[in-house]
Amino acid sequence: MEKFSLKNLSKISKKLKENGMKIGLCHGVFDIIHAGHISHFEEVKKKCDFLFVTVTEDKFVHKGPNRPVNSHYFRAKILESLKLVDAVGINYTSDAVESIKHIKPNYYFKGKDYQNKKDFTARLQKETKAIKKNGGKIIFTESPLKSSTEIINKTYSYIFDSKLHKFLSKKNKYSLLEESLKCLEKIKNLNVLIIGDAIIDQYDTVKPLNKPLKENILATRYLKSDIFLGGVFAAATNLSQFNKNIEICTVIGNDRDLKSKIFNFSKNINSKIFIEKEKVTVRKKRFIDVGYQKKISEVYYMDDNLLGSRNLNKVKSYLNKNLKKFDVVILLDYGHGFINDEIYKILSKKAKYLAINCQTNSANLGFNLITKYPKADFICIDEPELRLASSNNNDLIEKIVKEQIIKKVKCKNITITRGRNGSFSYKKNKALLTPALISEKVLDTIGAGDVFLVITSLLHSINTDQTVTNLIGNIAAALKVDILGHSKSIEKSNFYAVLNHLLK
Repeated sequence: MEKFSLKNLSKISKKLKENGMKIGLCHGVFDIIHAGHISHFEEVKKKCDFLFVTVTEDKFVHKGPNRPVNSHYFRAKILESLKLVDAVGINYTSDAVESIKHIKPNYYFKGKDYQNKKDFTARLQKETKAIKKNGGKIIFTESPLKSSTEIINKTYSYIFDSKLHKFLSKKNKYSLLEESLKCLEKIKNLNVLIIGDAIIDQYDTVKPLNKPLKENILATRYLKSDIFLGGVFAAATNLSQFNKNIEICTVIGNDRDLKSKIFNFSKNINSKIFIEKEKVTVRKKRFIDVGYQKKISEVYYMDDNLLGSRNLNKVKSYLNKNLKKFDVVILLDYGHGFINDEIYKILSKKAKYLAINCQTNSANLGFNLITKYPKADFICIDEPELRLASSNNNDLIEKIVKEQIIKKVKCKNITITRGRNGSFSYKKNKALLTPALISEKVLDTIGAGDVFLVITSLLHSINTDQTVTNLIGNIAAALKVDILGHSKSIEKSNFYAVLNHLLK
């Protein structure tokens, strides 16, 4: 609505300031209005003549799964009804900078918990800069603290998954948060190599039509194509939010439409890319329903013998010369013609810490199993891959890992991802099941397991606590399923926002 627009608030503020009134601004989510908010508004209203309050648009709220409870319009309506609040607006960005620019308040108010809080999202830093630039001042209030997140977590069981709630209720959340932040800081400077298959994910958006009269097939109308770098490219891009020393090693075909994308990728992340000029890169073309952004079908273009003998020797030479400089090596084997026994033998012999994911997909079902790798420091696969590798579809995961997998693969650290059922880890004979962050907004599961793998690999390499590692991996994976394909990476600021609010 126009009355909630920042443009409208700007007009109101300008007139008020012309009349010499002192303008105040509060900004936040304000999902569930509680006593803490009222105390906050009472305090700030004493310091200004007119109080504006702006709320964050729904899509920029990152406080855990299925948040916010109330839409931005409904939250604005509730605030509008409060006598302490003079005008309300909706901010369609991730921070309050736009609100500050439009309203140009004399005072921008934040709760006292923000005064000494580590600003991982950098939002407060941007807002402080904006308020100073517009001639205002930031003021931290002294009102008693309350938390909408804590209230929601305790009251709305359908919002905060009950399994995770029960799991965390038995833990020291403060210690978990401190340990998480400490370990995330430690992995920033590790030297990491991600080696494995390159995959091109092509998303063709189509509009379903009526069924042809004479055939039992689905007819669609083509609308557009989007091409994303998947496989090791996507894994490295997501991990770059948490680590700044990543290098990839992969092989691609001579695809003309990839040159600019590969070049732009290489500007941000060190890349050792070998090109097979007579072949094409593995390409997975998915047809997406424009209405619901859901996949209808897919077609694979691939060559199972992508890596030729000449490039194989180049890869081996590169690994022999460079492996010693990496703290962690992550092997992503999607079974698409790059990784072979010769490459693995070099990795297993010379890598300081070797993490492996051996993926089963529709192109290699039953033929690309983790048991082909007899040794690793960390293994991460999903439950169907575990059951295929063990030929066991009945026993509990813990029994399969303890009695079958560790006898075939020499590895003391194994994690099994289970989608909505969370993650199971078996580390040095200690088993742990960590519930997932349940989200109703699962847009696309592509790459969620890879995101979990790459960040937990680094954490395990520095011997991080199991609970901390699994929790961080689950958060990263939950953020990934809300992204279509590899259209973008998960964002560091969103991750820290969820982590902080989850452990309140």
